[in-house]
Amino acid sequence: MNTSASPPAKMLQALRYLLEPLVRLLLNHGMAYPSLAELLKRVYVDVAERDFALPGKPQTDSRISILTGVHRKDVKRLRETDDAPLNLTKHSHVSLQAQLLAKWTGETRFLDAQGRPRPLPRQATTHEAPTFEGMVYDISKDVRARVFLDEWQRVGLVQIDQDDRVHLNVEALLQSPALEEKMDFFGRNIHDHLAAVVSNLEGQQAPYMDRCVFYHGLSPEQVQQLKQRAEQMSMDALLEINRMAQEMVMQNHSQPAGADSTPPQRMHFGAYFYHAEDKPAANPPSA
Repeated sequence: MNTSASPPAKMLQALRYLLEPLVRLLLNHGMAYPSLAELLKRVYVDVAERDFALPGKPQTDSRISILTGVHRKDVKRLRETDDAPLNLTKHSHVSLQAQLLAKWTGETRFLDAQGRPRPLPRQATTHEAPTFEGMVYDISKDVRARVFLDEWQRVGLVQIDQDDRVHLNVEALLQSPALEEKMDFFGRNIHDHLAAVVSNLEGQQAPYMDRCVFYHGLSPEQVQQLKQRAEQMSMDALLEINRMAQEMVMQNHSQPAGADSTPPQRMHFGAYFYHAEDKPAANPPSA
């Protein structure tokens, strides 16, 4: 832990720059500074309590106050408040829609020869080919397939052809249908990306993969060409990683209980593409 009197100027400059889009989001949704300040207090207290305890010693209000700069009375209040921090990485927070999409895009029996989600008969026929209803039943026995089908048709995620087969619009996966689900993935994606970057900055373990390409001086037409190519390549990569991970999870579930005593791990692999007017930002970090 860095115990210097003040954070480095470069860190402050980078923080100010990365916080700009977050503050824009907060203002768009009516969250003013006092609400964020109260939330930050809780996050400071949670992180200090969880990650900065001394070995063999209980974490105290006084030490958390010293570490975080949060007043001791606020530390005591927050620690006594029954408001545990959200953990969006828990499997229970993964929506049924997300689980169903992962299955359709990841399990070999639902993929064609090119590794893309294949059209599925809506209902069972005389043969034993995978069906949309059967896939939904694998995920949940409480929600009818028609519920997913109606919603996904509404948002353009699927189409039904004249042979009553359901086609997944892979490109539409880039657009999350509901704000609540967008916020869920927003929390997951930014948390894990930022956690990887922070770990790499601190250099306390083998670096996580964090690669990017950025260019200035491009025309709008050239940006669109790059965007289309990036979306195609990233979707192919995401589908392949999803397929491999889905197979591994199924293999693990088929193993006898207790066959592997090592604690399970989670992974997160993503991609993004951003473009904007090529002008100096208010406070960009130096190149």
